[in-house]
Amino acid sequence: MDLHHTWPKHLTFALAIPLLPRCSDDMVPFMSTGLVFCLLCCHFSPNKVHIPTNYWDKIVIGTNLFLTYLSAQIFVSTGKDYIQSVDTLTSLPWAQLAYPLCWVTIEETLFYLIHKFFHRPGIYEKCHKMHHKFKTTSAWTSFYSHPFDQLFAILWTALGPPLFQLCVLKIPVCAPIVTLWLFGAIITFTVSHHTVTGSGGHAEGSDHLEHHQKFNVNFGNFGYYDMRGGSYAGRMEQREKNRIKDEKRKVGGERKKVEEEKKVE
Repeated sequence: MDLHHTWPKHLTFALAIPLLPRCSDDMVPFMSTGLVFCLLCCHFSPNKVHIPTNYWDKIVIGTNLFLTYLSAQIFVSTGKDYIQSVDTLTSLPWAQLAYPLCWVTIEETLFYLIHKFFHRPGIYEKCHKMHHKFKTTSAWTSFYSHPFDQLFAILWTALGPPLFQLCVLKIPVCAPIVTLWLFGAIITFTVSHHTVTGSGGHAEGSDHLEHHQKFNVNFGNFGYYDMRGGSYAGRMEQREKNRIKDEKRKVGGERKKVEEEKKVE
């Protein structure tokens, strides 16, 4: 487990899980507070890579944060009749933990396909190109995207599967379970953009950082479809390349120093 850049996510989960809401009315306040906490952890991370943003960048980020909040409100209001309340977390029907496993499979499939489609020539320039403004990303720039991109590719690929279960299949889910899924999805996506300064001064982050820097790799969240499709590039591979590059630079510097000393002699 690489805690170098993922510690804000793990700390947020560790503090939040015991406090998961017991009823639907508490879901949005809980998720909003948790997201703000996670963003602040990333923002004040001592080894973060500082990504400059201008006034208009901040407007876009603020707009997408509002769309995220609004989408969560719509989700809860729409599915409220089938979101069950519980007295305590220990009274949860633990069989319902199978639901998030189904949702994550559907979400990953949708996200991979939509994301790859958004990279097609003629489509990319109209929408997704905006999100790729930043080659090195931060937690804040995870919310820098075209609003359509944010809604369609990010938010509703995660909100859609449980909402379909609640409102179409009419299969109820306990509030803590559905909150765990929604909260986990947005926190994981946010921290996937968080980057820190690694060895040699190189930016290090999740596999998604490789996507922003190489463009045609790592379209999915977890790498499964990319491995199957030949578009996976792991961050460990990039770190090894950075290490070799640093060693070559060091050797080159030493060689140059020796040559200069010989000239002096």
